[in-house]
Amino acid sequence: MEKHNLFISYSWDSEEHKGWTKNIADRLEEFNEFHIAFDQYNLDSFEDKNLFMEQGVFQTDIVLVIVTPTYVEKANRRLGGVGIETKMSASRHWEESSSLGKSKIIPLLREGNCLPNYLKEKFFIDFRSDDNFEKSFHDLLKHIIDDAKERRPTKKHSIHQLPPIKNLTRIEDFLKINHKKRKLVFDKNETTDFSSKNRIKFELWETRSPSIDYYLFLFENITLSSTIKRFCELVKRDKIKIKTLTVLRENRSEKGYLRRMLLENGIDLELTELTYSEYIWDFCIDDDAKNNKGTYKNPFFIDQPLVDKNDEQELGPAFEYIIKQLNLPQQSAAKIIVAPGGTGKTTLCQHIAGHYQGSGNAVSVLMQSEELKSEGFGVLSENTKIESVYDLYETYARICERQGDGGFIFDKVTFEVALLTGKLVLIIDGIDEFISIFPEMFNLDLFLQSIDDLNNELASSKIIVTSRNDVFNEAITAKYENIDKYNLLGFDNKACDKYLKKRFGKYDNSEKMIRKVLSNIEPLIIKDKDERIMPFIVDLLSSIVEDASENDDIRLDLSFDGKDYKSNEDITDYLVYSILRRESVRQSIEIKISEVLDLFLEIAASYTEIFPRAVLEELVSAYYSENAENLTGKLLKNPLIELDKEYCRFKYDFISDYFRGLSIINSITKKRSDDDFVLLASKYAFGDGGAFKEVIKYFNSRSEEFIECAQRILKDIRRGISLEDVFSKRDIKFKAISFFVEVLSFINGVSTSKEEFSEVIKRLFSANGEIKHLAIYGNAKTIDFSGMRVVGSRFVGYNGFTSSKFEGARFVNCYFEGINGNSISESFKADMFESCRLGDLENIIDVVKQKLENNREVLEKELRKFFGSFFRRNKFTDQKKAFVKFSDRTGLNSAFFNELIKRGVIVIFNEKADETYYSISDHYKDSVYGFLVNNKIDKKTEEIIKIVEK
Repeated sequence: MEKHNLFISYSWDSEEHKGWTKNIADRLEEFNEFHIAFDQYNLDSFEDKNLFMEQGVFQTDIVLVIVTPTYVEKANRRLGGVGIETKMSASRHWEESSSLGKSKIIPLLREGNCLPNYLKEKFFIDFRSDDNFEKSFHDLLKHIIDDAKERRPTKKHSIHQLPPIKNLTRIEDFLKINHKKRKLVFDKNETTDFSSKNRIKFELWETRSPSIDYYLFLFENITLSSTIKRFCELVKRDKIKIKTLTVLRENRSEKGYLRRMLLENGIDLELTELTYSEYIWDFCIDDDAKNNKGTYKNPFFIDQPLVDKNDEQELGPAFEYIIKQLNLPQQSAAKIIVAPGGTGKTTLCQHIAGHYQGSGNAVSVLMQSEELKSEGFGVLSENTKIESVYDLYETYARICERQGDGGFIFDKVTFEVALLTGKLVLIIDGIDEFISIFPEMFNLDLFLQSIDDLNNELASSKIIVTSRNDVFNEAITAKYENIDKYNLLGFDNKACDKYLKKRFGKYDNSEKMIRKVLSNIEPLIIKDKDERIMPFIVDLLSSIVEDASENDDIRLDLSFDGKDYKSNEDITDYLVYSILRRESVRQSIEIKISEVLDLFLEIAASYTEIFPRAVLEELVSAYYSENAENLTGKLLKNPLIELDKEYCRFKYDFISDYFRGLSIINSITKKRSDDDFVLLASKYAFGDGGAFKEVIKYFNSRSEEFIECAQRILKDIRRGISLEDVFSKRDIKFKAISFFVEVLSFINGVSTSKEEFSEVIKRLFSANGEIKHLAIYGNAKTIDFSGMRVVGSRFVGYNGFTSSKFEGARFVNCYFEGINGNSISESFKADMFESCRLGDLENIIDVVKQKLENNREVLEKELRKFFGSFFRRNKFTDQKKAFVKFSDRTGLNSAFFNELIKRGVIVIFNEKADETYYSISDHYKDSVYGFLVNNKIDKKTEEIIKIVEK
């Protein structure tokens, strides 16, 4: 048994106060575990009072200080016995606080509001109310035995595996699906109680249909026994007669447990217990939806690796991993799969959807952007907004219904409740395409918020989203951190082999077919840095070999023999040219391969992936009128094109970028400067996009050819640009010019050094010391503008501008926008702009002006020290150079000194054999005196300052 020695420090305010203090001492002394050092117990005329106080403060476990206003005054002023005890207690308090982090002194506040100064930061035990004495005394006991603080909860979680947020608010929605007449029986304030150690939360609902039924909803993280007890108390209080009760909760309790608790609390009724998901599945989802098996599944599906987008960890086969995650009891808000077109996202989505169709476990809904691309959307109103996951579902369902393929359509409440319970697996294939299809309608932020809100109800929502591009920027990702993001990797050699065996297994010559495809796949895989290939390429090559399987000679030679157009001759060229060449023979196309390609390039230059069939027909008619219909029919059979009613599209999303890149390359090498080319080039003013990369790849080893072609094209583009064009919103020509500058920033031989880049820019844009109609949009390299007059040029988002060199440069009638350079070169001058629209550049100019003002102030101060070397005791004097006060920080150095001699500001006063003395010239003494004494800057002094500034 642990003993506690306690010392009581108090003041003799009155006999009543002494009696109250003795009562405290007596109550404590009655405990076996306590020994009390108390003057009324220990002191008489024979005892050493001071020794008793010293031992009481320093040799006991705890000091109890009984605080009254009188005690506070004596303690703070160190008066009497209280003062002596205070001096010693303060020493103990600070020593224990510094070594242990806490002191064993407990203040008991009997009267007043203040504690002694040395104890002011302490919590006190309040004994001011005699009515609350017992409670205060109980608190004191807990403090003495160190049991006053609340105990920490048992560790249950890891910061690396955060428990999901759950806040079930949509209880009524569960009943709303089947019960139009319903009411909440008890007020929520009566059924929710988390005070003290209670954990009670439930809702009781009454429904009429027409019979009366009762539903009891039990929430998570409650104390079930306390909750059932409260439920029974309220039912008996209001004399509610319940014959049958359906209990709904997230997870089931032990069989018979709920009924036993109800009986223990005096309630006997017929009980049915269901989980939320069971209730939704059995009573709210139509059987037609459960039995829907309409999703097509590619018979040759091969699972491919999935990678965590955050840490790039490979997670295993995508389908297997996603299904495993969807089977977990807790779900992230959404699982987003990002990968380029042709990587197999749609095939994966089809198999996930198919897995749940008819499974008896959940309903799958697959929404594919591909199905909507050719639709005119006349069914949509101008007020249509997609601001939630249901908005997208409803819009998609209405369009599909209009196309005669509505299938089973959920109402809003059923859709959302089924989704939040995990009984509806929603798969959105191509979110980036949905956004582009409904550009003015789609609010991605609110859409993700709706997904997050639904999952916060039960953390059970099962939502898969795919996207070709990562439309989820850093801000969105940070805001909705409960979203998992993945990448698909594509096929490696092993996956290719598995796919081909599955696909060609039914053929007699399957081994030969597999070898043929592999012979064309392997060079492509070798060229890829990750040694992988997009599944679509394997599919494409397999289709071609499969089509030729009836012939003994299976041929698809991937070579560039006979190619007469410019290209990079890489993987994509390899495939496209081979396909075009094969189709030329297969379809007996009369025109050359390069002419077929020109038709595709012209379409790609004006359209993205989708274009009307009529466009191709009109284009073919314009060039080949005699055989237009026949030729169009043959072109529409090309494997690179898909036809859907009156619309066509390039089968794979990168193809349009590839064709635009080829179009730009061929236009540059042919030195075209027509409006169509200018418009196409202007789309890549900022130096980004797949087409731009194709151009860079081609001209990387052909920099001189590019510069020669650019010189001719730029001359034509710049011709006719007027002053009004510089400040016009229609800046197509300037954007096209910027495209050429951006290419120069990347290609070898020009981009390797700032000096070379500057020289090429001057070569293309300058004449007679004047750069005219230059345009830079985005982050090109810095330029040396020194000594140049830049006229009629545009700089947009060019953050490298302020880091350039500007010695003697001037900018006249130029347009600036979005210039936010972090680095400002020393040669940047605030006064070098004339008749310019400065935009954000004005902020930088203000910074430079402020810096100049600060520098000027320092310069003048250092110049006074310099001239002060020649002015002593109110008179000019001669001085040796060694004793002149120079300042390299401001340019007041030997070169400056020699310049002043050259200009006659300083003259030689006396020259001896080994020493030379200098003085201020008589012509400058008045100016120097005025500057030193009166801070006056006249014309001569200003000229001297300008020497330093230069």
